[in-house]
Amino acid sequence: MVKLQEYKNQYFVTIPREIVEKKKWTKGQKLIVNFNERGNVEIMDTS
Repeated sequence: MVKLQEYKNQYFVTIPREIVEKKKWTKGQKLIVNFNERGNVEIMDTS
């Protein structure tokens, strides 16, 4: 589970390390944040 945080009028969540490693994402990786057809948030890489 992640916790929504706020800093300087922007919101963010920390993605758990095990997810980042499984997806092979790296620091600075560009990600797409979108809603799926059920209204849930999805995070996808740009490749």
